[in-house]
Amino acid sequence: MAASAIGFSNSGGFNYSVSSGTGREIGSESNLRDTISRLEQERDKYQKENGQSKSELLDNKINKLENRIDNLQKRLDKMRAKEDNGECETCKNRKYQDESDDPGVSFKSAAKIGKGGAEAAVRGHEYEHVNRNQAKADREGKDVVYQSVVIKHGICPECGDTYVAGGETTTVTRDKPQEHTDERFNVGLVDMQQNMGHLLNMLV
Repeated sequence: MAASAIGFSNSGGFNYSVSSGTGREIGSESNLRDTISRLEQERDKYQKENGQSKSELLDNKINKLENRIDNLQKRLDKMRAKEDNGECETCKNRKYQDESDDPGVSFKSAAKIGKGGAEAAVRGHEYEHVNRNQAKADREGKDVVYQSVVIKHGICPECGDTYVAGGETTTVTRDKPQEHTDERFNVGLVDMQQNMGHLLNMLV
């Protein structure tokens, strides 16, 4: 059995997930804004307390909150950029690359594919594996028992859109059954070529 796959790689992108006090995972722009506002209020409260009585513990809490606010603000900025440009940075920079050991297929080097054409490109690539695996089986004297192509999807951690995450081709082969001459019906037959000349062979 052989499996061939194409995967993807991201150049850049922002993957940060925080849960609000209600336990909801931050994903929408409104949730991000609400969480940033809540964290800013919490930070301001600690800064006020720290101004009255200097504390290393409060300093650490303030620094952690500022880091979280900064990361969430970056994510919010990227979501707004996507609204303006129609595509987030992670989706815009997504690349695809073949992960198999077959040197004769496409995408041996990482390449960008537009979101609209990704599924067709990945499917076409996987069918290259289908055809090459069939040819390889034929060269090796094997029968192809089963082949399948799976197109995988994922959810972008930055914008939440569904994207084509890659594909996988599975090929199952087996050795061809050997052809055996059935000798059950050869009993008592004489090979005339071998016996010519051993006796007198003459027609009168």
